[in-house]
Amino acid sequence: MGLFSDHCTVLMLGISRVAINTKGNVKSYILDMKSQGNNYQKLFVRRSLRYLPHHILMLIIYKSKLLRFEKALDTIAKRRIINVNDSLSFDNSEIREYQKLTKDTQLWHGTGRWQHGKDGIVDVMKSFCDIAGLKPSRDVYAVFGGSDRHIVHSISLCRSRMVARSYADMHGLGWKEKNRYGDALTWTSYYYSLFYARLFTVNGVKMLRRWKTWRTLSHDENGDNTWGKKVNKQARDVWDVFCLGSDISGNYPILIGVRSLDSQLKLEKPMSHYEVRADKRIDIANISHIEVPRDKQDEMRELLLSYGIDIPVTSIELGECASAQKRFTELLGW
Repeated sequence: MGLFSDHCTVLMLGISRVAINTKGNVKSYILDMKSQGNNYQKLFVRRSLRYLPHHILMLIIYKSKLLRFEKALDTIAKRRIINVNDSLSFDNSEIREYQKLTKDTQLWHGTGRWQHGKDGIVDVMKSFCDIAGLKPSRDVYAVFGGSDRHIVHSISLCRSRMVARSYADMHGLGWKEKNRYGDALTWTSYYYSLFYARLFTVNGVKMLRRWKTWRTLSHDENGDNTWGKKVNKQARDVWDVFCLGSDISGNYPILIGVRSLDSQLKLEKPMSHYEVRADKRIDIANISHIEVPRDKQDEMRELLLSYGIDIPVTSIELGECASAQKRFTELLGW
């Protein structure tokens, strides 16, 4: 573990050195981390640094195809990183049915039933049914993917079901959601630990300069990040909502499986390793299924049926049980 700790120290020193040697706009990032971050953001940073050595070693071993060592790291992850809380049990026939249902699912989109909009609360799934699919929305994060335009309209997707489910959970109780194979903060802090390490070290000054552009586009006059306010108006930073969850009464997480895309944005590394951006509407023909809480399945089926939409609906809890049988690298979408 000494080598792991040393690696984390070197990483942080590297980030700090770049910040010191670059003018104003880079320093603002470090100041944000110190002054803007509340306890949840600090918790995200601490967890990310704790998981980073495991993530780096896992990636090296995975690419080297050292299966014996991969299994050892897989065991460590399942015992010491993933925090299983009250996972429901399902019989083998249900798990096989889920595996069959998701066989062709390549990408995942995490959302929820309700979000705050400019003119009040928006029924996300009603909007989904109205256009028979997912439509692009304002996206200021594409700047980190090398977009020539500072603001694009896209649909954010992920190759990892667990990470997309974490985005869905922020529409519910956040990291307090029950029957999960690892909570929302655990998965996002592990998944993005190496992303941020790459973003601010390998890509260095180029990415840090984009930070100023992103901050200008994504923060309000009070210095709060506006992204999380779509589910909780009390959110100040990106990572708040993964812990806070939603302040909209009756809201709940929804996970949408996607088979393929007709069109997508070309993202630079490292963002292209972690996320996918669709720049055009995703038709229901490209959607494999929808996952909702177990007690919301009938509600979702009735809504889809009222619009004449035939998409299989299953439970997030079943998906969690099936995911628990996979290797850790599979859960990361590798």
